[in-house]
Amino acid sequence: MDDRTVGLVLRALRRRRRWTQDELSKRAGCSQSQVSIVEAGHLGAVQVDRVRRLFAAVDARLELLSRWRGADLERLLDQAHSELVAEVVRRLELAGWDVAIEVTYSEYGERGSIDVLGTHPLRRAALVIEVKSDLPSAEGVGRKLDEKTRLAPKIVLDRFGWRPAAVGRLLVLPETGRLRRLARIPAIAAMLPADAVAVRRWLRSPTGSLAATWFLPDIGVRNPRRVSGPPRRVPGPPRRASNEPPSVERQPPQPPIDPDSVRSPR
Repeated sequence: MDDRTVGLVLRALRRRRRWTQDELSKRAGCSQSQVSIVEAGHLGAVQVDRVRRLFAAVDARLELLSRWRGADLERLLDQAHSELVAEVVRRLELAGWDVAIEVTYSEYGERGSIDVLGTHPLRRAALVIEVKSDLPSAEGVGRKLDEKTRLAPKIVLDRFGWRPAAVGRLLVLPETGRLRRLARIPAIAAMLPADAVAVRRWLRSPTGSLAATWFLPDIGVRNPRRVSGPPRRVPGPPRRASNEPPSVERQPPQPPIDPDSVRSPR
């Protein structure tokens, strides 16, 4: 859907309610001029959250769709997601946890899959991990993470035959400045207040509950100018042996001296 169509949809929904642009602006908490700009299809002149508030005021939702070279964008996201999952699995196994990937469930009409399910039978603990290469919707992520955490005790009991006494929830994101800022918004900060230090502590001694956001290096995106490697050495002159005499610079051969051309001193 292009910007022009988005504007036409908003106008149609507003007129369906028999609202003026001024009435819609008051309900959405923005100016009447912004309503006019959006309805004209000039979305680039208005902040995205304002546009979303306008659609929310008419009981609608605006969803953004990213496109880049067709299906290559999906493969790019899948690659970043897979590498983050692999890093999570590696770290949990080093900490002594058992790990299961893509654990599907269907309980009481609720269906889905857990990206990474960590279990520690000796500690009677389970960890539900949601891995995201991006964070499009805090509300959607929080709702599904709550669902998976709530169903985790039954999932572990059905699969492994024991019920965990401690269940943690963890949102894993790549380490970027933008996602760091998004994680600080009140909706996510209240839902997942713990930090990386608390995560490492809980993995060592999983007692009680855990709700945290864990940032890991985005190993799928690298700066080619900063690829680490051994320093390159510029070859110098070959070393001479310790018993070899120092080399003497050789002078070019001189022409023979003609005796007749040499005058004797007077």
